[in-house]
Amino acid sequence: MKIIGITGISGSGKTEITRILAKIGGFTIEADPMAHELMKKGQPAYNEIVEAFGQDILDEGGEIHRPSLGKLVFGNSCRLSSLEAIIHPKVAAKTAALLCQAQKSGKHPFAVIDAPLLIEAGMHNMCHSCWLVTADYETRLARIIKRDNISQEAAEKRLASRPGDEALMPYTDIVIENNGDDLADLRGKVVAALESVLRL
Repeated sequence: MKIIGITGISGSGKTEITRILAKIGGFTIEADPMAHELMKKGQPAYNEIVEAFGQDILDEGGEIHRPSLGKLVFGNSCRLSSLEAIIHPKVAAKTAALLCQAQKSGKHPFAVIDAPLLIEAGMHNMCHSCWLVTADYETRLARIIKRDNISQEAAEKRLASRPGDEALMPYTDIVIENNGDDLADLRGKVVAALESVLRL
């Protein structure tokens, strides 16, 4: 089973490409929702995050309030690194287990890991091919503001907290531009890229 890793800066449109690949028959893993799940009370990352960042990040129900945590880490590289050191190994371990299950099932010709921090978490090492999804700055900014319902300033801070495409480029072998103009055109790019991977 071929494994494709999809990465890119926030707002680049990775999810749309993952959806296309899922419709074609891929087994898909989305790292962000998985990370959010791992942060819930009773889950593996919860206690470590609360110990590292304090009770102020909790909501009235005792769950981690991600916007409060985000305010602490975005714009503070040291705190961001601390959070990632807790989350990344757990996401990578769960991803490996899910891939193993998918492989055993024999139901899927390929699998997809959609992870904005694919490279940073070392999960690119699990992949036969790594794809970088790109979009221009204004498009990414607009998508983040709409998706997360945050201010332009907060979205700009989020984009500034990450390295740009040029830092990810050396680890990827396929680049897909996704400015969202034409879904049929995007699907064509995805299908062509997939065919090249399945021939490997």
